[in-house]
Amino acid sequence: MNLTSRQFEQLRSFETCFIEYPAITEIYSIFDQLRFNHSLGGEPESFLLTGEAGSGKTALINNYLSRFPSSSTWGKQPVLSTRVPSRLNEQNTLTQFLVDLHGKSGGRSIRRHNEIALGEAVVKQLKRKSVELIIVNEIQELVEFSTAEERQAIVNTFKYISEESKVSFVLVGMPYADVLATEPQWNSRLSWRRKIHYFKLLKATSHSSVEAPCNFDLEQKKHFAKFVAGLSARMGFDESPVLTKNEVLYPLFVMSRGECRALKHFLKDALLMSFNENVGTIDKAILSRTFSFKFPYLDNPFDCPLEELRLLQIDSGSSYNLNAISSEDKILAPRFTDAIPLSMLLSKNGLKA
Repeated sequence: MNLTSRQFEQLRSFETCFIEYPAITEIYSIFDQLRFNHSLGGEPESFLLTGEAGSGKTALINNYLSRFPSSSTWGKQPVLSTRVPSRLNEQNTLTQFLVDLHGKSGGRSIRRHNEIALGEAVVKQLKRKSVELIIVNEIQELVEFSTAEERQAIVNTFKYISEESKVSFVLVGMPYADVLATEPQWNSRLSWRRKIHYFKLLKATSHSSVEAPCNFDLEQKKHFAKFVAGLSARMGFDESPVLTKNEVLYPLFVMSRGECRALKHFLKDALLMSFNENVGTIDKAILSRTFSFKFPYLDNPFDCPLEELRLLQIDSGSSYNLNAISSEDKILAPRFTDAIPLSMLLSKNGLKA
């Protein structure tokens, strides 16, 4: 693609931008408190942070880590960010910890150790690098790909590391990772729990239907609009595009269904299209062409009359069925409300499009 250096920088800056809203600020304050507790030397607490795919968990972690510029391999590392390994067992989990602490592959010298030696090595490295907090991402894989016995072994390992190093764990994953909270070893230790939610526009009751339409949640709509405005302000134009008017805001919500990642990716695609068409802003027409290019098999909400739009949002999160017989039935996808005609909502709330 023939982009100018400024356009490339605009895209890169937008791709890596992060918008911190109040719920995120609260989560960061908990991270900071857990790190402060480490300096007191008491019993470490732990934190379970869950959210649907695309809700912004990984972006949240990466933005927090950006506060701690990486130093040399031998320098301090206030926050260790790691994840559940692809081949899940106790040894691979400990090896992943050491690899992330070293910042490079551990090689045979790490893999030759047994679990006890690996655990001791992890604790030693945590102390040497002055780690104050351990963030473990994709923790739901501990639920998905392990038996109860394997899960218990890894939980015991986390407990040993936390107690010996006096470092708190932050476990981050899908909503059904809360199954871990039922483990006796973790139930009392997970004293902090938070969820990151998709954006919403409606005060939905469970299984909302066209026959029983819900009301607009004006606070949630304002929250979504502020987030969209924040993204608009970070597109790098001399004058930020206006994307918070109803004629654009509602179609953006329909397109994303309130998912943060889907929204940001779509707006990045629209930004690129504006460059390709040599248009100095993002407007409804650009968004419409972006949608048609990206989703030619779907009805285009940006071409639909506003009163004919149909809104739906997440109703209940994904869950894990411990009693399922087949693996295909264990993970239950999130459920969304029925599509509510916007005309009915506008009429019910006495609002104008």
